[in-house]
Amino acid sequence: MNLDRIRSSVDVDTLQRSHVTVVGGAFGLARDLVRTGVGAITLVDFGVVKPQNPARQDFGAHDVGARKVDATGRDLLQINPDLELDLVAEDFCTIPRDSFDAHFGATDLFVLAPDQHPPNARGNLEVLRLGKPAIWIGLYKGARAGEIIFHVPDVTPACYRCITGTRYASFDAGTAAPESDGGTILDLRLVDAIAGQLAVGILTRGADNRFGKLVDALGSRNLLQIKIAHDYTLNERDIFAEQLGTRSSNFSFSTIAMEMQRDPKCPDCARLHTHSHEEHPQTLLH
Repeated sequence: MNLDRIRSSVDVDTLQRSHVTVVGGAFGLARDLVRTGVGAITLVDFGVVKPQNPARQDFGAHDVGARKVDATGRDLLQINPDLELDLVAEDFCTIPRDSFDAHFGATDLFVLAPDQHPPNARGNLEVLRLGKPAIWIGLYKGARAGEIIFHVPDVTPACYRCITGTRYASFDAGTAAPESDGGTILDLRLVDAIAGQLAVGILTRGADNRFGKLVDALGSRNLLQIKIAHDYTLNERDIFAEQLGTRSSNFSFSTIAMEMQRDPKCPDCARLHTHSHEEHPQTLLH
């Protein structure tokens, strides 16, 4: 795979030594990361391609009935036949600890994009335990806005749970629901493209280019919100106007990076700071 045309802006050599694990979606992003030079990919998803999937994910009609990891894996190898590929067609939440570490211990970056709360929650626990960076990708209701949360050890004080504590409470109360209904492939690709830039930035941090400088420039601003619908508001607040102003040019497709601080009551961070190795709460894994 010839990457000469992007070497001037991307640390290709580092990416070719990098291993990314993609959980529960972001199939298009996985393809783009391979095109950018990532040398090893692990895909985790136990789903099968359904007739409605090609409308909003990177599958074709010929993939219907196949396992999502198999269909995506075939495409990744067509992009780069030398790619190191691991396909895990299992429920991310129920993979035992020893198998988890065998599959993912060499991962340099986790990308989590499931619709459901439990795999995101387990992802937070595991990246904290393993000391790995991670990116969580999601769409808000009706795909009117999107969200990216990232964690980089020793850079971002707030973990995923610190930032999304209300989702944990909603899940425990039985009121949580998938938010991505209404999201088109266009919305998903818009958010994935930003997440992909961040992924390259994390993997090549320190390189003397715009990607290598990205993580340190963001620092603790590890909640990115992307405005998709021009009239999007959050609980009747125009959070984008609050940050960017109310000029007519602040219309849509903007991204704001919000500074997040650690929640001192966050039980996931408490495990990290007290070096606790307790087993995961069952409510997060099922």
